[in-house]
Amino acid sequence: MKQLYYNGTILTMDEKNPTAAAIAVEQDRIVGVYSELPTDWQGEKIDLRGNTLLPGFIDGHSHFVGFANSLSQCDLSEADNFDDIIRMMQEFIQKRHIPKGKWVIGTNYDQNFLKEKRHPDRYVLDAISTEHPIMLVHVSSHMGVISSAGLQKQGITDSIQDPQGGRFGRFPETRVLNGYMEENAFIDFQKSISSFDLEELKKNIVEAQNIYAQYGITTIQDGMMPDSLYGLLKMLSGEKLLKMDVVGYIDLQNCRTIYQAHPEDHTYHDHFRLGGYKIFLDGSPQGKTAWMKEPYAGSDQCGYPVHSDTALHALIEQALEDHAQLLAHCNGDAAAAQYVTQFEKVVAENGITETYRPVMIHAQLVQKQELQRMKALSMIPSFFVAHTYYWGDIHLANFGTERGGRISPVQDAIESGLYYTFHQDTPVLPPDVMKTISCAVNRVTRNGVRLDQTQAISVMDALKAVTLYAAYQYGEEAEKGSLRTGKKANLVILNQNPLTVPKQDLENIQVLGTIVDGKCIYQRA
Repeated sequence: MKQLYYNGTILTMDEKNPTAAAIAVEQDRIVGVYSELPTDWQGEKIDLRGNTLLPGFIDGHSHFVGFANSLSQCDLSEADNFDDIIRMMQEFIQKRHIPKGKWVIGTNYDQNFLKEKRHPDRYVLDAISTEHPIMLVHVSSHMGVISSAGLQKQGITDSIQDPQGGRFGRFPETRVLNGYMEENAFIDFQKSISSFDLEELKKNIVEAQNIYAQYGITTIQDGMMPDSLYGLLKMLSGEKLLKMDVVGYIDLQNCRTIYQAHPEDHTYHDHFRLGGYKIFLDGSPQGKTAWMKEPYAGSDQCGYPVHSDTALHALIEQALEDHAQLLAHCNGDAAAAQYVTQFEKVVAENGITETYRPVMIHAQLVQKQELQRMKALSMIPSFFVAHTYYWGDIHLANFGTERGGRISPVQDAIESGLYYTFHQDTPVLPPDVMKTISCAVNRVTRNGVRLDQTQAISVMDALKAVTLYAAYQYGEEAEKGSLRTGKKANLVILNQNPLTVPKQDLENIQVLGTIVDGKCIYQRA
């Protein structure tokens, strides 16, 4: 049955025809875009009642299954101190009736906002329970803390050595582990305890999609998939549990054969496909593990890389050999420079002409000279621009006014002629697209400090990052990102026009409805 959306502001994000009086949808496609309301319409009419219709928002980068899994973990984002962490975790154990010996996981603590201004140690976690192994995951997901019972359960002793690109915390002047782990040390530990209740996770997958839909998102990313997550999403799609498109990126370093062995999954089947590969090049700027060219303020430390130049060169070659898009996590300016430099070398040495739109994930502190070099590589920065609000004050403390004020340099990307996208790195932050747009436009921290306003962008340029350019990042610009006849009927309805509200009110715009393939999957009550 045909549907006609009318009587509202319709922003098509099509540069040739930026607005429309009405659009027509039939099944999963847009079948008409009208400059005037058709007088002979035969079909259902959907009155927008003065609200605003846009293409559905596209998630530039997140961890979909990780977010679903986090719905069964204890959210510590509201903890103000160690006592709060202990109380909240104990209440979580009691409420969930978690049996002795089973792992209990808390997420989203941030030492920057705790009264103690440091990470908790194993003994703080031991106060939660000595009968449950405990793990706390930092809000960045790049570090965490393990209780004494957890270390013992996994056979981790004081004799363990730091891995390449990672570190185990120890009590001062000793070799005694304090339970803290960062980067590869923490990532490897998480892998060693990974397990899930399948039926519970299925319920969480449904709920996670509902949450993404509440923010107007119609395409989701799972940005780092080992073989277990690939098998899980393949199964979920086969069971028709995915109601919006999910694009998965395989862990290149450890799971390359999955992408190679399953070319049939390089295109969508039941809302799931493989998009390419993902690698990590450094850590977290708020955790001071991002790799910087110059030291952090008041320190002689610059963070550190995950890979040597030689190792990264080989990984880039592997991705290009497989004709695959490569996503690289880069926060620090040194990591960004390493990615661009090694990509340039691989391209030059092998006479490569197609790079498959590689992506620099986060790009927090990338310098303009690297952004300008990225154009020749068709490389796309995907900015975690909400850092400007959530951790802007921390970045000012860690990097000083000039470097800290320039985080997420979106205007530099525009001036460099690049496509660019935005993301929330969910579950690090909720997938709140309008909050992200507000952050890109306003660049104001939690404490009300205005960061470098030369990097503030227009609302239209911010909308492009989550629609038109995001579709381009996925190679789906023929199907998504704008309202044009023949494209997928993926839509979002907002209660206000982002182009006309005061910019300080952008984050308060509400999503009224989300439509995927012509079907409404979310409607605000």
